Order: sequence, then structure tokens, then C-alpha cells
Amino acid sequence: MKKAALTLALVVSAASGCSWLPDSSLNYRNAQMLEPIQVPEDGVFIGEQPLYAVPRQEERLVGRGEDEKRFEVPKPPQLVVLGGADEDESQQPAPKDASSKAILARDGNGYPIIMMSTRFAWAWEYVGDALGNTDLKISDRDREVGIYYLKVPERYTLGAKTAQLKLSHTTNGIQVAVLNEEGTALVEKTPGQAILERIFEELN
Repeated sequence: MKKAALTLALVVSAASGCSWLPDSSLNYRNAQMLEPIQVPEDGVFIGEQPLYAVPRQEERLVGRGEDEKRFEVPKPPQLVVLGGADEDESQQPAPKDASSKAILARDGNGYPIIMMSTRFAWAWEYVGDALGNTDLKISDRDREVGIYYLKVPERYTLGAKTAQLKLSHTTNGIQVAVLNEEGTALVEKTPGQAILERIFEELN
């Protein structure tokens, strides 16, 4: 009988919106503050804006606000459907100042890359315009897979007459890398660096 009465009390409590568990939503105040991530030399990190920013952060570090009863978790950013959103972007003119966000860097294996903190559609446009001002000639292009097919002059010491310039989505933005003519591997570091440096000059 006592067991049935306790069960009934719990059901009534839950239905009324009351909770017999303590509210720990403000316990984040006791969390330890850590130093920002240090990027290794020759590394690159784009996108320092927090995805789950704490509302009124400066006020919250001081103390509980008069109107603050509990911490409301920030909503995550909405997912973007690839394809449809990209098509909408292609209809919009690319911001003229965004190409300056390009960074010449190296990947984890030391191969040269260009990182761009912008949308794919706009990165594709920036890179295409930059190539048009170099001696790297576009023989073909495939926007669906993010590849420019290039004719490469001998001065780049590539050892081949053609190469592929690949634009890829990454967590840090759009990555631009130089692949061999078959598109099966990155080219050697020295010619790859020379090609990307020439493109980078025009991006900035």
C-alpha cells in the first residue's frame, strides 16, 4: 500500500511540472577556465566563433542575474542542406572582401594548401577569378566535384603538363589543394607550393 502511494505521489509530482531532482543548470559557473587552443606552427584554424555561445557571458561571470532562474541551453545552428543552399548562394554576388580570408598553410603531412573561410560557391568564384590572372590555364572544370583542370607551365617544375586543383569542404572552411593529373594524390610539395603561392597572390 505504501509503495502504491509513493508511486502515485511521483506521478502527480511529474504531471504538475515539479521535480524532486535538484536543478544543476547553473553549475557551469564552477567550471575551470582553460586557455585557448594553440595552433601548431604552419597549422591553420578557421572558425573561432563558438557554436554554443553563452548568452550575456560577461554578466554571467559576475553572478546570477535578478531575472535568472536557470540556464537555458543555446540552440545549435541549423543544418544546411547541401545542394539547395549552394544553388541559392550561386545566385548571390560574392562579397568582394571575403577572398582576403584566404590563408596559405600546410596540412597535417606538410603539404601546402590554401584555406578559405567562406562558402563553397564563393570560394569557387574567387579561385576561378584568381586563376584567370595567372599563367595556369583552365582546360576544364567540374563544379559538382570542385575541380579545376589546369595546364601547368614548365616553370613550376611539376614534371607533368597538367594537374587538378581541388576545392573541398572541411570543418575549418574550404581547402584548396593541388592533385596530380589523375586526381589520385597530392603533387610533390615544391611544385604544389609554387602553384598555390601564385594563386594566393591573386586571392589577396
